[in-house]
Amino acid sequence: MADKKTKIVKSAPYSKESEMMVLGCMLTSVNALNIASDALGELDFYFIEHQIIFKSLKEAYLQDKPADIHLVAEDLKKKELLEKVGNVAYITTLAQYAGTSAYIEEYVKIVREKSILRQLIQAAEQIEKNALEEQIDVGPLLDEAQALLYNISQTASSKQGITLRDLLSGHKAESKMPYLKQLEQKQELFYSKGENEPLVTGLPTHFVDLDKLLNGLNPSNLVILAARPSMGKTAFAINIAENAAFKSKAPVAVFSLEMTAEELLHRMICSQAEVESDKIRLGSLNGMEYQRIVASVNHMKSHQIIIDDQPGLKITDLRARARRLKEIYDVKLIVIDYMQLLSGPKASYNSDNRQNEISEISRMLKNLARELNIPIICLSQLSRKVEERAGHRPMLSDLRESGCLGALTKIKDIENGKVYTIQELSERAVQTPIYILGVDEHLNLSKQKLVKAFYSGEKMVFQLKLKSGKTIDASANHPFLNLSGWVCLENLKVGDRIATQIEASRHHADYIPKEAWQKFIEPARKSLFFTPEELIEACQLKEPYPHCLDQDIKKSDFKKIAYFLNDQNLQLLADSNLYWDEVIAIDPISMQKVYDATIENVHNFVANGIVVHNSIEQDADIVMFLFRPEYYNPSHKPGLAEVIVAKNRHGKVGNVQLTYRKSIAQFQNHTHSNPEGEPPSQDSAFMAFSP
Repeated sequence: MADKKTKIVKSAPYSKESEMMVLGCMLTSVNALNIASDALGELDFYFIEHQIIFKSLKEAYLQDKPADIHLVAEDLKKKELLEKVGNVAYITTLAQYAGTSAYIEEYVKIVREKSILRQLIQAAEQIEKNALEEQIDVGPLLDEAQALLYNISQTASSKQGITLRDLLSGHKAESKMPYLKQLEQKQELFYSKGENEPLVTGLPTHFVDLDKLLNGLNPSNLVILAARPSMGKTAFAINIAENAAFKSKAPVAVFSLEMTAEELLHRMICSQAEVESDKIRLGSLNGMEYQRIVASVNHMKSHQIIIDDQPGLKITDLRARARRLKEIYDVKLIVIDYMQLLSGPKASYNSDNRQNEISEISRMLKNLARELNIPIICLSQLSRKVEERAGHRPMLSDLRESGCLGALTKIKDIENGKVYTIQELSERAVQTPIYILGVDEHLNLSKQKLVKAFYSGEKMVFQLKLKSGKTIDASANHPFLNLSGWVCLENLKVGDRIATQIEASRHHADYIPKEAWQKFIEPARKSLFFTPEELIEACQLKEPYPHCLDQDIKKSDFKKIAYFLNDQNLQLLADSNLYWDEVIAIDPISMQKVYDATIENVHNFVANGIVVHNSIEQDADIVMFLFRPEYYNPSHKPGLAEVIVAKNRHGKVGNVQLTYRKSIAQFQNHTHSNPEGEPPSQDSAFMAFSP
């Protein structure tokens, strides 16, 4: 019999000395407290006593309170955790153990790297466990493995900042090119252009007026192209892809989640040869049309458009495929048709509804654009509410599925303590970022950057009232965080519990809502085959089973359960600094002006002391809407199409007119000498095409 290979088991990577150095520096230096609180989470520490002490220090940092040996000890004593960390003696030892705070970033780096190694080991063990089950369909296993590693890479790639020297030298610039070299190239491009040619710094769309607004499609930009069905958004996006590939000779990848590769090819041939779709399908072609198709086919063969028509892709799968296409073909543009057909990564505690899933997809697409350093165009389908508006013209607020807030909603700048209304923030002439509180990946309120606030139009507003006395005015579709994830206001009811900022005077903040029993504890208990009595005894809970299921859970008890069951979601909830407040009323108010805000990275913020979410629009660098008036009024300017550039992070906004020839799925530059959008003859149009 062959000898079995034995697995050599090593202890998990950690550095107790570095963890002690970090905590010691935090206890003795305000600068170290700031740096470590921003860079680390409590689960980055290996030892439970260090996790507890760090959590106390970070809470003091978030509340702008001093943090020293005495105050931390008092905080832990109040929470009945002081003995668990070794009493005041150990906290004093940490403070004495501290090295110079000048090296805090190096200590933090070591702690962070050890944490990442442990996460990789846990991910590998989970992947091995799943693989050993030998499921028939390995696709979901690959998706989950990618998601596990992706989540680790996202946290691992977080950075503390870049020096001007590194940016100017190109060492850490996205372009990897020295700044002055970039400037020289732009000068050469500018002076090489003719007088009437648009200045394009990115990949041209070859729609002249659109390129004047956008300066082309620039690297690392996420472009959202949104419209109602039948407006021609797929045709327009494919036309841009054709122009990039056939005119700019740039390799293009198209992810088509709705149409097959052959259907897209048919559209491209119609557009390039300028032959009507029905004629090609039926074969009713004359000699000239056939020759045009032959010329187009031969021309298309020599250029790169790669089509992936796998339906039902997960964003993690799309990301992996995009990376491979970049490596193999060096693609310069990606087109995705369309966002609502993508699936998010595997649902987790704070991502188990479609609302949050779409937000997460858009965030991951922006990260992908930055990683590959190419533009990504993602199509998005607008909801029916556009049809209810007079004129039916889409607006930026149509993308903000997460709703909007009333003008007097208050947001606190945690750096200077000033409180602003969201209206005041939106009306600033210069949208200087401010730092506010938002929920991070560890389910804790932490320092986040509010990039800008903006007016979103008028909507019906409701007042949400909580048991603590907090209130907020919001539209019906604005999401709030409860134990199930992000839930729109219209789906909340009296008695529900939502996440809010904790208050020092709120005794009941030390409890987790009873709903956590059925949602988290019971599934985790059953998966490990513990009886209820074994769980109660092991965690020394006072309430017997099943009476405990009807009671809110004391945080100290919940933490015992979380670590006994060794469940990460339970541990996140146990260590969270959120307070789950009870909804006592939801009352309609009136139609009002409403506002929203853009938050970097976490896409949520604290307003009126309540955690709220915002929209997919904020991830996009450019938002364009496609609108054809003739769809609603066939006699109104047939053939006219408008591209509404509603957001352009790096330039101008405005409207661009194009001509749409539906029979050949082609958009063209609009000529003012032909205001009604009548298409030119096929022969004259084809003369401009030179394969």
